[in-house]
Amino acid sequence: MHSVLGIRHHGPGSSKSMLKALASLQPDLILIEGPPDADKLIQDVENIHLKPPVSILVYDPKNLSEAAYFPFAVFSPEWQAMKFALANNIPARFMDLPQSLHFGINKMKREKTQIAIDVLLEKESELSDAEKEMQKDPMAFAAKASGYNDSERWWDAMFEKSDNPESIFPEIIELIGAMRKNLPQKSRRAERREAFMRNTIRKVIKEGFQNIAVICGAWHAPALQDLHHYSIKRDNAFLKGIKKVSTKATWVPWTFNRLSTQSGYRSGVISPAYYQLLFHHPGNIVLHWMVKVAQLLRLEELDASSAHVIEAVRLTHALSAMRNLSVPGLDEMFEAAVAIFCDGYSSKMELIEQKLIVGDVIGTVPPEIPLIPLQQDLEKTIKSALLSKEKNSTDKKEKVLDLRKPKNLLASHLLHRLNLLGIPWGTQQQISKRDYGSFKEIWELQWLPDFAINIIEAGMWGNTVYTAASNYVMAKAREVQILPELTSLVQATLNADLSEAIQEIVIHLKDLSALTKDIHNLMEALPALVNAIRYGSTRKMDLSAISHVIDNIIPRICIGLPNACSSVDEDMAQEVFQRIIAVNQSLNILNDDAYLKSWYEALFKVSKNSGIKGSIRGGAVRILFDKEYFDFNDTVTSMRYALSPANDSMDSAQWLEGFLYGSGLLLIHQPALWNILDEWIDDLPMSPVFEEILPLLRRTFSAFSVPERQKMMRLAHLGNADHLEKATSTEIDYDPQKAAQVLSAAKTLLGL
Repeated sequence: MHSVLGIRHHGPGSSKSMLKALASLQPDLILIEGPPDADKLIQDVENIHLKPPVSILVYDPKNLSEAAYFPFAVFSPEWQAMKFALANNIPARFMDLPQSLHFGINKMKREKTQIAIDVLLEKESELSDAEKEMQKDPMAFAAKASGYNDSERWWDAMFEKSDNPESIFPEIIELIGAMRKNLPQKSRRAERREAFMRNTIRKVIKEGFQNIAVICGAWHAPALQDLHHYSIKRDNAFLKGIKKVSTKATWVPWTFNRLSTQSGYRSGVISPAYYQLLFHHPGNIVLHWMVKVAQLLRLEELDASSAHVIEAVRLTHALSAMRNLSVPGLDEMFEAAVAIFCDGYSSKMELIEQKLIVGDVIGTVPPEIPLIPLQQDLEKTIKSALLSKEKNSTDKKEKVLDLRKPKNLLASHLLHRLNLLGIPWGTQQQISKRDYGSFKEIWELQWLPDFAINIIEAGMWGNTVYTAASNYVMAKAREVQILPELTSLVQATLNADLSEAIQEIVIHLKDLSALTKDIHNLMEALPALVNAIRYGSTRKMDLSAISHVIDNIIPRICIGLPNACSSVDEDMAQEVFQRIIAVNQSLNILNDDAYLKSWYEALFKVSKNSGIKGSIRGGAVRILFDKEYFDFNDTVTSMRYALSPANDSMDSAQWLEGFLYGSGLLLIHQPALWNILDEWIDDLPMSPVFEEILPLLRRTFSAFSVPERQKMMRLAHLGNADHLEKATSTEIDYDPQKAAQVLSAAKTLLGL
């Protein structure tokens, strides 16, 4: 005889009942719903340094897109069953359909392989929403039918109070059996899994095991309870012809957030943090939960006293009684907490809801559990770079690196290399303008369990992070045929300190830059190369080859710039303008007189070409004025011409946008330029033309700082006062209403 314990996945109440039943049955074998590919990993559960939440990862080493995770929390029945087996020297095995067969089925479907018994290629049965809900989580379906939103509270109320835990399981099997009979069709995938599980039970019975405990999801229990109802021939037919795929398995850290059904994990739970608390304190969950609410609210500097806790506990039980519930659920506790701690405002609870219900716990996997070589090198490097503390957290944490310090430099290299390999542990943040040119990097770090498969995938490039990143970028460089993409790769390679790879990439860079005729691509590529030169001393690399590429690119940009700016539409003009700004900044960094002379001559031609969009011409004039290539009179002349009433008003507004890009101080400190602008605005027709360009003007002036706009407003007032004085002295009629309209328009323009 064998015993089947039908349980709900991951439920703390289920785990408690199961442990009582196991202690009573004292089985000689425990079969657990899980992948047999990972049988050897069961022994690791007794390692005290393997701390859940953790997950078994099963993958195809030849096709890493085929991977499956099997997460466990401390309250997961499967985890507790494994611990019980190891503590009592009872053999334990996984019994679900192996991933080697799952992957084999997927492979045959991709290849459209014809096999005996068409069940593998049949479309999965179509079920109604209610049937899908019933099949996905039968306990939740039954709880909902009984008036409980929380299936764990329903389970506790209906079954946990029983003095004989073994009596629970026949009742559950009968309940699930009735549900299964109501399904007109069954999932082919589920039928294959259950066929394999029945065959596994038959196999271990033949091996001589007498008292077998089967730990499985409640839904499968009726299908495993009585083997005589199912034909061996039929079960074998479901599995016939499937070709196995070789797999590997390992342990990886997991998180409560990933264990939650809200993350998309199909067999997860809604509130892992709450369930863990329930597992450890089943008899007084309300009090412990309210204490945790108070602790978390205090961390947010909100009032939460012991009196709040007492009142919240009382209200929770009162709500439960009003709703005819034998035990309170999470809904009652949450509502009571909002009422007592938060004065009825649920927004306060939102501050702590993630930590209180889902949780931010991350598991740990000890280093002695076998890792692939790349992961071993990664773990070693993480410790050397003093980053291990940030790694063991699901929270995003900021890390400031001073690249003059060896440990910080090593951390920077590691984070850049991981990003190249598709393991984005760190996201580099923008630094303030005052920090430009410094040796500082700011990173936002967040380690995700998903990186486990990324690390395995990156292992194909090498056994160390340095080797893998180097091999990857060299292979990537050979594929890239667009210059800006290659220069971005060059900068990333330099940041990662891949000295061997950079030499090969630069050879390809020289060839590609020589073949690139598109001036826009050359302009887009230049800033990355200049940044590479700029920070070369920090990375201590020989960058002379990149300097030669820059020497080749800059003259070509200067020669081709006027033509590249011609005949572009408005959207393209904005992109060209931004590229001009970026190239100008790069040339200022290089500070080479010959480069700058050629660049200013090119901008001069652009500023005088009426066939070029106004924003580009205006930006060119501003750069030339700022760099004193244009004197003040040249600038006044250019502005007067650009804002001439004879020109198209929209083109004039665009010229003004380019000219004033970045700062409006020029207008404040140069009255002559302000007067030109004032006269142009004054001469604009007030009907459709003004309405058409007003959004562009508002966009231009809204980019200025508030103090700049306030000073311009005062200039508008002063200009009006001067006009009033002039009008009085010459006896010209002055209309205050018209003046008010002008001031109103000025306020609208300046966004005041």
